[in-house]
Amino acid sequence: MRRRRSAFTLIELLVVIAIIAILIGLLLPAVQKIREAANRIKSTNNLKQLALGMHNYQDTNGSLPHNGTWEYTWWAFGPPWVANPPRPAMAEGCTWAYKILPFIEQDNLYNNFSYTVPVNAFRDPGRPGSGLSAVPYNSANPATIRTAGQVTDYAANALVIGSGLNTVQSGSSYNFSPNWTGPPNTWQLFNRRIETMSDGSSNTILLGIKALATQVYGNRGPGQFTMSNGAMRDKNDDPITEAGPSNMGIMRALGPDTTWYMAGDNPGNTPFFDVIPGSNYKVQTGWRDWFRFTFECVRDARDLDSFNRWGSPYSGGGLFAMTDGSVRSIKHGTAVETMISALTPNGGEVFTIN
Repeated sequence: MRRRRSAFTLIELLVVIAIIAILIGLLLPAVQKIREAANRIKSTNNLKQLALGMHNYQDTNGSLPHNGTWEYTWWAFGPPWVANPPRPAMAEGCTWAYKILPFIEQDNLYNNFSYTVPVNAFRDPGRPGSGLSAVPYNSANPATIRTAGQVTDYAANALVIGSGLNTVQSGSSYNFSPNWTGPPNTWQLFNRRIETMSDGSSNTILLGIKALATQVYGNRGPGQFTMSNGAMRDKNDDPITEAGPSNMGIMRALGPDTTWYMAGDNPGNTPFFDVIPGSNYKVQTGWRDWFRFTFECVRDARDLDSFNRWGSPYSGGGLFAMTDGSVRSIKHGTAVETMISALTPNGGEVFTIN
């Protein structure tokens, strides 16, 4: 008799395929969670390294780094600007990120700046990309001195470090110091030291992951991106070569003390609406009802308006380095009042971060 050959029936084959599909469906979320956890650990280490770099900068220079001045105040250091990318001689006018390069083991980049060398400490592994601005450096185009170079996924707290152009009162209006084109000792600086922040170093944010629209991931740097509806929106992602008071590429939590056009003679005194606790100047009236909500911590998303906002690509929340060097996670959607309280160095608020 002929032996019958065994084989899968069509139904059995479909059952096996269905089981494999279910197993893959169960496995993928687990793999994604493991990958996200690993990325968060790496991002935490980056923030610790940057916070330590700021500590060491303070130990060497007497205060925390500020975010410099427009165009590095190049005329004060000597022309031609076209031949002067960031360099030690003009470090005082440069960004906080450039200033701390020697303190995060990037001495060579500090002394011999290159626009094509990414800095891993500035890169969150949860976001893809090269770590460089999409704008290439062109020595024949002076504008690229400030639009090309390394980008950073981590922003400094502007309410803590400020810039060389912090707000001053000029008559009945607000502006930046008229002496900013002179020597650095004439600039309007915070010159804060960590140990002098009255709110406490464990209660004050120094650095954190900045929010970004997901469309920006593959097109980093200055300029705008195209939204789903075809409209344009600012990336808020200038590189570490763009210094000054209103730079949302490497700073977040801009306020009336750090950026003069946000300051005004608001008649109100309501905390978080009219005033940011501990600030010298009030929020400009036209900004009152919406500006406070720009201090949010939100998850990266398509079409996201990242103006002044913190966040992350992670599901659990954003990561922040406090001024004592510890790193904490803050949930997306945390109350704006809590966020502002954690960002002010001397507001005197009582709050709890969950």
